[in-house]
Amino acid sequence: MRRAQSLLAGLRVGRRGRIFLSYRRDDTEHVAGRLADRIVERYGEPAVFLDVESIEPGADFVQAIHEAVTGCDALIVLIGKSWLTLTDREGNRRLDDPDDYVVQEIRMALERNIPVIPVLVDGATMPSEDELPDVLDPLSRRNALPIDGETFRSDSGALLEHLETILPRPRLLDRRAMLQLTAGAVAVAVVGTGAWGFGRWREQSQSIQPWMFRTDDEVYSSPALADGVLYFGSSDQHLYAVDASTGEELWRYSTDGAVTSSPFVADGIVYVGCNDTFVHAVDARTGASRWRFGTGAAMHSSPAVADGVVFIGSRDNNLYAIDAMTGEERWRFTAGDWFNSSPTVHDDAVFVGCRDHNVYAVDRATGQERWRYTTNSTVDSSAAVTGDTLWIGGDDHNVYALNASTGAWIWQFTAERGVVSTPSVDGRVLYVGSDDGHLYALDGTTGRMRWRFRTENGIRSSPAIVDDTVYFGSRDRHIYAVDASSGGERWRFPTQGPVDDSSPLVVDGRVFVGSLDGRVYALDARTGRGPSGP
Repeated sequence: MRRAQSLLAGLRVGRRGRIFLSYRRDDTEHVAGRLADRIVERYGEPAVFLDVESIEPGADFVQAIHEAVTGCDALIVLIGKSWLTLTDREGNRRLDDPDDYVVQEIRMALERNIPVIPVLVDGATMPSEDELPDVLDPLSRRNALPIDGETFRSDSGALLEHLETILPRPRLLDRRAMLQLTAGAVAVAVVGTGAWGFGRWREQSQSIQPWMFRTDDEVYSSPALADGVLYFGSSDQHLYAVDASTGEELWRYSTDGAVTSSPFVADGIVYVGCNDTFVHAVDARTGASRWRFGTGAAMHSSPAVADGVVFIGSRDNNLYAIDAMTGEERWRFTAGDWFNSSPTVHDDAVFVGCRDHNVYAVDRATGQERWRYTTNSTVDSSAAVTGDTLWIGGDDHNVYALNASTGAWIWQFTAERGVVSTPSVDGRVLYVGSDDGHLYALDGTTGRMRWRFRTENGIRSSPAIVDDTVYFGSRDRHIYAVDASSGGERWRFPTQGPVDDSSPLVVDGRVFVGSLDGRVYALDARTGRGPSGP
């Protein structure tokens, strides 16, 4: 249910790169992050240029793209099945807009006559010259390589081998050269119409130092990371800011109720719901209150922030849209029961589950209902959305795949007990936990089970997938890492209490997650090594 957010805050414009990765969020986001990770493994630790969400206020986005493209030695274009046909809000094809960012990226690279490599994702076909705008005609004559979600490792390996014929792998560097490298001499640039999920940009340290931070009560909240600071809530009525490297407390913010909601960090502000019935906006640097917005009941739902608006559900049966700067209400949507589910914002809609048995799609601008899908029980899970497909769990034991535009049923998979965990999608595979104690890997297209991994208690923690490893917590008092392809266990780490709704954040070579033992843990993501001592 809990989603770590805002990992990418703090990245800066102006870092130049050797390999530029061009993609559209709605089309190939699921591959962009994984491919960037593979390039990092091969070429070393890069700076990362991201999309508009990573550019400082007031910066010229076109100029930022120009600087990144003119500084690269090769450009990879990820082309999915909808790449040619995606439209803007007015219904115009995006590729026909000369000011479209993806069009500009490819056009500038073609004009520079650097290698431009089309990568066809999940069975997409190469566009013909007639299908492309005139400025992109030369793209149709470039040799393409395929990448399929099911064969990602081998497909991406072939791409990397091809890249090495263009850009030889860097030699081992001495300390001075390494300092120059990390200052920006070599980079992977990643640009799209949306950020590619938590844990995709990582700076692996030579020595991962695990730590453990104690609060005075249970931790249901999932951690969020921004600018090297970890934010999370506790039932001890505090929101915490902790140094992500050391576990040292930087500040704590007091509320009048348990903080079981997970924070969202955007533009230097931490947003979180609370059982004191308020949504709190807190200065990320100082811990001072910016504003608070009163609802009519407690909030276990976690906020989502997009385009200056905070979306959050409350147990007063309302889904709220709140101005992120002022704390003023934009609109509210009233359902038949309360919201534990956290809203998911995708394109121009907000998707959320409700305890009135429905999954709702609500217009992002107006709060008007677009569609609802009725399940057989309450829905506390949150939605995962990729392209035009939505996946969500239900307390009726089912995982549902729905058409995100219409709400039409696509498939459902039945577990042995309820599904509160929020699904995570990686390529064509869906990973989700259940109260039956299993983590399931399902085919995202058909719902067919690929494998399941058993723990000794329910799984409400939502999985995180990084480097072909799935990380999650269980109420059996363990944090797990399992192989994403086979479901084989890689490691487990024992905690002193159940891991409930807190979901792992995997970044900087660490796994951050909270537990009902009142602790937040930072573990070595590769080995599962944790802090010593009780």
